[in-house]
Amino acid sequence: MKPYEVTALLAIAVLIILIFHFIGAKGEKKRIAIINADGSKVYVDAEIANESATMAKGLMGRRSLGENEGMLFVFKQSGIYSFWMLNTTIPLDAIHFADNGTVADIIEMEPCGLNIVKCRLYPPKAQAKYVLEVNQGFSEKNRIVIGTSRLDLSSLPAGS
Repeated sequence: MKPYEVTALLAIAVLIILIFHFIGAKGEKKRIAIINADGSKVYVDAEIANESATMAKGLMGRRSLGENEGMLFVFKQSGIYSFWMLNTTIPLDAIHFADNGTVADIIEMEPCGLNIVKCRLYPPKAQAKYVLEVNQGFSEKNRIVIGTSRLDLSSLPAGS
């Protein structure tokens, strides 16, 4: 076998391993709480996305999401994190939380399937360290409000 053939086979093997790692990526599940201005709590069973594979995969390929289920993206630092809905079939709310847990923005996002041309980016209006994706309409139904509702940081996994 020629050297370039060996290199090509190794590259293909690495690519296959990465694809399976991406496909199988799942974060731990954790019940988190959002506290509204009146002190009432809304609980969400969230898959925690705090590693590159789970963050990249997000909710891609999911056909449904339970009423109080979601995915919580935990970033190392605050920033403007835009989301897109490639290979996503569920309309979602993206609730952006500041470092201190206060809701910084809420964005309704529409799925675009596999149509990369029509798949838009959804940038927030403010910096966030945490972003919770839930079914679209969840925020309104549960009276989650920018500036007053907040993520209960004590409900997050250690190290978040």
